[in-house]
Amino acid sequence: MAIQAIARLVLVCVLVVGAASAAFAQQDREVDRKQSDLKREYNEAKEKQMIIRDAAEDKPRPTTGRRRGNTTTGYDYTQVKGFSLRAMYDRIDQVFASAETLELFEDEFHVDGTFDVPGRSGKGSAQIKQIEVYYAEATPEEMDIYGVEPYDLIEIRVIKTVQLPPEEFGGEGEESLEFGAFSSSGTITSRQFILSGTDLWTVIELTDPALYDDVLARRSQEPTIPLPADLVTWDKRGPFVIMGERDLETAISRFEDFWNVRDTLRTAQIPPQSEASGPLSTTYVPLLYPETNEVRLRNPNNTPLKITEAYFTGDNASEFNILSKTPVLLAPRGEQNDRTDIQFEYVGDSPYETRAELFIDAGDARMSQGLEVVANPGLFPADIVVIDASLDQIELRSPARSGFAPDWKLAYRIGNPEINMPRWASGTSTLGIGYKHDMFIGIVMPMNAMTPDFPSPLGYDRNLLVSPMGYNLAFDFTSGFPFSIGGNLTVLEDFDGEDPYENLQVIKVDPDPTDLDDFTNDFFHLSSIGQLYYPIMFKDRQQNPTVAFRLDLGGGYMNIQRAHLVQEGEAGLEREGVTFTEDQVGKMVTFDKYEEYFDVYFRLSFINLSAKNNYGMGLQYFSGSMMADAWLELTDWFRVEMKYSFLLRDREVWEQESSYFLITPRFRFGLPSLFN
Repeated sequence: MAIQAIARLVLVCVLVVGAASAAFAQQDREVDRKQSDLKREYNEAKEKQMIIRDAAEDKPRPTTGRRRGNTTTGYDYTQVKGFSLRAMYDRIDQVFASAETLELFEDEFHVDGTFDVPGRSGKGSAQIKQIEVYYAEATPEEMDIYGVEPYDLIEIRVIKTVQLPPEEFGGEGEESLEFGAFSSSGTITSRQFILSGTDLWTVIELTDPALYDDVLARRSQEPTIPLPADLVTWDKRGPFVIMGERDLETAISRFEDFWNVRDTLRTAQIPPQSEASGPLSTTYVPLLYPETNEVRLRNPNNTPLKITEAYFTGDNASEFNILSKTPVLLAPRGEQNDRTDIQFEYVGDSPYETRAELFIDAGDARMSQGLEVVANPGLFPADIVVIDASLDQIELRSPARSGFAPDWKLAYRIGNPEINMPRWASGTSTLGIGYKHDMFIGIVMPMNAMTPDFPSPLGYDRNLLVSPMGYNLAFDFTSGFPFSIGGNLTVLEDFDGEDPYENLQVIKVDPDPTDLDDFTNDFFHLSSIGQLYYPIMFKDRQQNPTVAFRLDLGGGYMNIQRAHLVQEGEAGLEREGVTFTEDQVGKMVTFDKYEEYFDVYFRLSFINLSAKNNYGMGLQYFSGSMMADAWLELTDWFRVEMKYSFLLRDREVWEQESSYFLITPRFRFGLPSLFN
């Protein structure tokens, strides 16, 4: 009996040891496989970094003015780089957590710390391993032409180490076997999360708006790594819909205002440079002083060359001085002394941009070259006020660089072009104040005049400027997708019954004898206008960076009021539910609203930003009517504008005309630059 018990015990031990050995062998294979996968991912990452750095060494940073010609993303930028931001880990972690809430990632993102994992014992944990930030650097030419910021964030990558606990298995009280970093089913993985372009900008604005500038402030502390466009295809912001703040504001201004770069943008606009044609120098011109205070000359010949003289010419020649002595003898091309530097300085006392030409003469060889030099590039005196005037409006605008109420304006406008009723078509005019293009608040001025009273081409026999008092509100908050909204609201009072308004255009004969309504001695006017739309900006930076589009899409409401001028003999008569009295004779009585319109509103417009003569066009629809408009800049201070409004339906009784064609000159003068 004892022998049988011992035999059974030995058999049980053998089975247990065998099963344990198999389990340990299985775990060892699992560990080896996962370690192999990690090693392979690590090697691939190192290999990718080596390719990037090798490519950067073979293709150094493009010089000023050059652009990548083979990019497919629409970016005009030339530089990117990656760096770590350990001090901002927590803030970036919260931004990415917001992106997880918006479901922008395929993998589940967890902030640093522990988290519950359904179906597993214990808690999982996440820890930031590395953060990389990539930004783009604009060239001076791009900043000048497109008004973009010098630097723009295009991507943030967060690499996280995520540890998951083992899966629950077996009966209650059983525990899994763990070996180092792995358990029977628990794993440690490295996950990469990327925010770029529109997603990056949107989430930062929602979560931590200051983070954008704080991250960019660290860029100068790390070396730049230029990445060739054919190596990495960036999936970033733009080229359409999304633009930087300055680029967006510039485009909006060009759609609405007659303006100049100098006054509209706060920062100095550096003159764009191009490569000089030689023969003595191929530097970038103009030379920007004080950034550049010398120019290198090279002997292009195989024989000695004497630089006989260097001097400044032009109206401002006396404000520059040559520091280098001439003549200078240069050795033949390729020898040690085949080049020299001509140093110069600005000795004028103006803090503003000053231009002159540096003329270099090698008379014996019949060679010479002129190089334009610009001191204090992009700096000009700021205008205090800009006068923007046409037959439709007059506006006094304090530009962005003004020291007095920058970006505010005072404007008087005639008509309601937002509902396809320009100039006198609506009979209203508004006086108000505004800030940039974000907001305009005004009062509708009471008017009592007929257009024949105005000189040609203002006069138009069948129209008038007669309206009661009211108020107007317009707003256009176009801060970039998706944070944009615009609208208009105009509300007019009833006419004052005590004042007959002698210029009111009453209907003397019923326009349709078969119509049961009697409109004799009636008149109509706008009572209220309401619009709400979503503005979207488009700009193709890659194929045609000089063109920008804008689409306003929404809806609108318009209310037409009906009133009557009481005549002799109408006392005691009833019309539209109103019984006229004797003391109302010769006065005005307002009936209830005559017509209401609810309709789609849209406007599509585009502008050419850098043509020889800038121009723009637009087309808009509302309430069964269309309006086409266009403008052409002839000089920096003068342009011509045209509007053509027409009905797509039959003319209503309250409408004076079926179409309007208007043309006006538009002038812009800045003070004090007008006298400079």
